[in-house]
Amino acid sequence: MKRRFIIWISILSLLLLFGACTSPKDDLQKNYPITVNTSELVVFTAPDNFAMISVKEYLDGLVAAGEISYTIEDGMIISLNGTENITQVNSGSYWMIYSDLLEKDGVIYADPTYGTYNHNGSTLASCSYGAESMPVIAGYTYALVFEEMTW
Repeated sequence: MKRRFIIWISILSLLLLFGACTSPKDDLQKNYPITVNTSELVVFTAPDNFAMISVKEYLDGLVAAGEISYTIEDGMIISLNGTENITQVNSGSYWMIYSDLLEKDGVIYADPTYGTYNHNGSTLASCSYGAESMPVIAGYTYALVFEEMTW
């Protein structure tokens, strides 16, 4: 009888333990939502209760959640999800950051003069700052787009 009781208590304890646990990865995925995630496009909108951080810090959260991989150099994303920047003599392909955060508190964060990207009916403008300095603010959308350019 005592042995049966100990076995039932052990089983119940294990069920409670596994039922109460959530994976840290699950928590990170909730904290760092991502709308689109491909080899040439990553889009996210910062949740309403989100504290202001940089695009780089948001990407670091996505890495910790197992959603993406990336490398950065001097504020510029040089590879994302396995797709690397390409520089040629008269052209190149690069990761560009776009957002609908155009201006806040007198600071211009993105400017459509330098390029736009349309996502789900919204026009996002080319960011004026690199990933390390561009803020992620609740409610705004950010698109990291792999684009070809010629010069």
